[in-house]
Amino acid sequence: MTDDLLKIENLSIGYSKPVCSQINAAVAKGELIGLAGKNGSGKSTLIRSILGLQPILSGHIKFLLDDMENWDLAKRSHKISVVFSRLSQLPALTVFDLAALGRLPYSNGFSKLKPAEIELIDESLRKVGIADLKDRFVNRLSDGQLQMVMIARALVQDTDLIIMDEPTSHLDIENQFKIFELIYKLSKETNKTFIVATHQIELILQNASRLWWIDNGSFYEGFPEQLAHEQQIYEKLAQKRIRFDYETGSFQFQHPKTKKVQFSGDGSDLAYWVKHALERNGFDLTEDSEIKIEILQNRILVNKLKFDEIEDLIEYLKK
Repeated sequence: MTDDLLKIENLSIGYSKPVCSQINAAVAKGELIGLAGKNGSGKSTLIRSILGLQPILSGHIKFLLDDMENWDLAKRSHKISVVFSRLSQLPALTVFDLAALGRLPYSNGFSKLKPAEIELIDESLRKVGIADLKDRFVNRLSDGQLQMVMIARALVQDTDLIIMDEPTSHLDIENQFKIFELIYKLSKETNKTFIVATHQIELILQNASRLWWIDNGSFYEGFPEQLAHEQQIYEKLAQKRIRFDYETGSFQFQHPKTKKVQFSGDGSDLAYWVKHALERNGFDLTEDSEIKIEILQNRILVNKLKFDEIEDLIEYLKK
């Protein structure tokens, strides 16, 4: 008996012609899968195909060995829930009522909630950390809080598989981290399987157990760090004027270099921001410059000349 919750075999997806072909992957229960690729690579098309919203061109998608090709949307809604980037319109509902919509696949739309369902809703709100907001109207929530409600709604739907399509694309950096931390936590605590399509490649690499990568019509899957290395993911996501800095773990602009300087930091916050200012202003950090910048005991020294402000340092170097 297989342990695979979802199995994709020789799948080809697209419209009049394939966007991506020969997709083969297996997903175990409780895994957190990251799905990444450039814009237009086919991430959303693959998600829509799994959800039954987009006909597949060839191949098979199996859920616990059952081929999903002939499943209707009602059956899929008992097995798969979905969290999109954001709601296009906010309904006039409380947090509790919006989360309760996760029970719609199990009712005719007019059924009264059973005690067990009410407990499931309350428990889901607790799991995502917004139980104290249950009576608040959703139009009074922040974007981060609203996305947590949508995750709670997916938990209330009580499916084995939860698919998320760009769940943090409209959120600030703090809420991006909160949502990914929450997804990771839920994947461990609930034993539910998560497939998360995202452009936040740094965050998904820190949290996913497996990575799916779509590139130029080809599909790759594997251990996140190994796949990122083999497929040179950061390099492919970079552009002519943007590079990935492995030291800082972030993408950076490559500004034209105007002057060479030698820089020596002490690992402090000040050293980080001085280095940032130098790179942003086009200074080439090398070992063979007569201009020697040193950060020592929270002081900025240039050939032993002391500066109190980073701006003063940059203005001096530009002269």
